[in-house]
Amino acid sequence: MQEKDLQYGERINYEAGMCLYKAGDALEEKPIYYIIAGLVKIEISIADGSIFPLYLLPDSVFGLIEPLLDCPRLTTVYCMEKSLLYRWDKENFDMASGVSWELALNTITILTQRLRILNAEFGEKIGLVGDRV
Repeated sequence: MQEKDLQYGERINYEAGMCLYKAGDALEEKPIYYIIAGLVKIEISIADGSIFPLYLLPDSVFGLIEPLLDCPRLTTVYCMEKSLLYRWDKENFDMASGVSWELALNTITILTQRLRILNAEFGEKIGLVGDRV
C-alpha cells in the first residue's frame, strides 16, 4: 500500500514484546491496525485450551473483527520485534477504506488468507472438511 492510503489515523512505534491487547479486553477506542514494519503475533485460543499462533508481516491488517462485531477482543496480540503500526478507530477506518480501494482490497485479501489458514488447521476438527462433510 502507498502512503496516500494511510490516512485518518496515526503511526505508532511499538517495542518488541509489547502486548497490544489481550483476549477479553473491552473495546474503548475500537482500534484497527496495519503493519508498516515489524512482526506481530496473534494468539488464537482454541476451545481445548491450546493456543494457535498466527504471525503477521508488513502489509497486514488486524484487529478488525471485534470492532465490526462490537465485542471484546477475541485474540491476544504481541509485537515480536520493534514495529511501526498504523492505527485507526472504527469510524476512521471505515472512512479510509471508503476512499482507498487499495486498503479495502488489502483488508479483504488478508481476511480471506486468514480464513484459509484457520480452515486448513482446524477444518477437519470442527467438521468443515473431511469425511463428515
